[in-house]
Amino acid sequence: SRELVTGGRDAKANSSAADLNSSVRHGNSSNGPVKDHKVLDRQLQVLQDQAGMNRQNTMSDGRRLSAEQMSALQNGGFQNEHMFTEFKTPEWFEMILAVTGIAMLQQRIKEEMDERAKDTFQNPYQELFVIVSSIRFEVGIAIAILSNCLFIGMEASWPDDDAAIVFNSLEHIFVGFFLIEWCLRMRAFGWVWFFDTPNTADTFLVFGTGVIPKWILEPSGLDLGTLRILTVLRALRLVRIVRVVRLLPQFKELWMLIQGLVQSVRPLLWTSVIALMILYIFGIAATEFIGRQEVFQDDEYVQELFGNPMRSMFTLFQMMTLDAWGNSIARPVMEKDWWLCLFFAFFIMIAVFVFWNLITAVIVQNALSIANEDTQLKAKDLEAKKKQDLKVLADMFLEIDTDGSGELSTGEFFAALDNPKVRQMLELIGVKVEEMHEVWRVLDDGDGFLTVKEFSSGLRRMKGNAKAKDIIDIIKKLRHTALHHTELQSQVQQFSASLGSLEHDVERIQQDTGEVLGLFQEMYHRLTAQIEKEKGEDRLYALQLAKKVEADGVDGADEAENSEDSDDERPWHPPTTTT
Repeated sequence: SRELVTGGRDAKANSSAADLNSSVRHGNSSNGPVKDHKVLDRQLQVLQDQAGMNRQNTMSDGRRLSAEQMSALQNGGFQNEHMFTEFKTPEWFEMILAVTGIAMLQQRIKEEMDERAKDTFQNPYQELFVIVSSIRFEVGIAIAILSNCLFIGMEASWPDDDAAIVFNSLEHIFVGFFLIEWCLRMRAFGWVWFFDTPNTADTFLVFGTGVIPKWILEPSGLDLGTLRILTVLRALRLVRIVRVVRLLPQFKELWMLIQGLVQSVRPLLWTSVIALMILYIFGIAATEFIGRQEVFQDDEYVQELFGNPMRSMFTLFQMMTLDAWGNSIARPVMEKDWWLCLFFAFFIMIAVFVFWNLITAVIVQNALSIANEDTQLKAKDLEAKKKQDLKVLADMFLEIDTDGSGELSTGEFFAALDNPKVRQMLELIGVKVEEMHEVWRVLDDGDGFLTVKEFSSGLRRMKGNAKAKDIIDIIKKLRHTALHHTELQSQVQQFSASLGSLEHDVERIQQDTGEVLGLFQEMYHRLTAQIEKEKGEDRLYALQLAKKVEADGVDGADEAENSEDSDDERPWHPPTTTT
């Protein structure tokens, strides 16, 4: 078997990986057919550990591509991955999770998320999923949230209670609207949508600030004065739409600001800890140097500022903010003990010049890191999309390769078009079944077979933008098309001349046909006039005969009958007309 492994591995690992790859492709091993796929999975896991990789690529029919072959499909070689230390969960904690049923719930959530993450997953509510996932839906929800916040502010500032009924009705409308939106998301994304952290917070905002207070607690007669403040937290749901549009260039700065605000929570926490330490140390020193000196014992103003450590810490915090510290704090103290200016100057240099500027540097560095991580995140998304495409194409290749030879023949390729699973995979990558004949002609290099590399790379190139080699190939085909066009043009000219002669013949036939139609029309009009005249004479004769019968009575009627019999026996002659 061929070795797809290049560099960075010892010969033993390479040989084992190649042998296993051959066993996977052909469905057999050195000892015969592979009947236990679990054994094959364990062998593959051992090779992945030797190669420094910890992912497995599960194939559609229970077989697996080796990690080395999948990497070769990606870029022709290995890519080192970062290995992270995994901490084992304590057994007592696992026991608690198992007893309470949380472990089983976590397993079900993971299985459901993995199932929905597959490309072959068919959402039972696809139309609803498309609507809920659209930007227009998110923008509509954002407008509703902003309107709700606006009405809450108007209600708080309204002087009269006459509009309380109006605002209460609007609040019920908004609560119902947000509840319907929550139900639509649960229906579209499934029950596991609730267990994502942002969605859990969103659920709390919908029920904790709307449904429970407005539809449960308020009808019970409870006072909601304090809980109404929480309704303003609904504005936090606007972060959802920012997450949706974060990849658009127009919202890049907005997303960076929000990310910076979120990522600054941890630095802010440590900043508070260090600031508290600085204030505590200098607060004790200020209490000893200022508050307990004899010269300041009778000074109520100084005792209010530095009488105990808590007062000293608050006063020093005011100095950290540079809030009128010179005239209101330092100078009144320095009037009685001038050398304390050194203490204040030292505190300002440590707490303001060093500490605050250091915090600014950390925040700026954090913002730069966020910008870099955002760029890297886009690159990772593209790389993950590439790997996912290769995974789907590898699954499709093994599904089509029925004989396990590692190559696709023409018969296998076109016979697979009747397989519903293959047709579904083709739809996922945007290739129509009707185009597969053209796809084969493009991918085949003339030998009548397609390898896994030709198949996967060819279909991926069809999905992406055109490259230089693709453009050159198109130019070559355009040249052949131009030659065929010249031949077709000459044939079209010959057909044009033939059509001209046919058109002349058709015009002559049309003229002759017109003359014949004119003769037939003339004959038709003459026959119609003759028939009408005969009908008139018959009616006149019948009228005269009826009058004669009435005059002659019964005998006349018999004579009339005899006359009619004689007329029937008499041969008919057309009446003579005078022109």
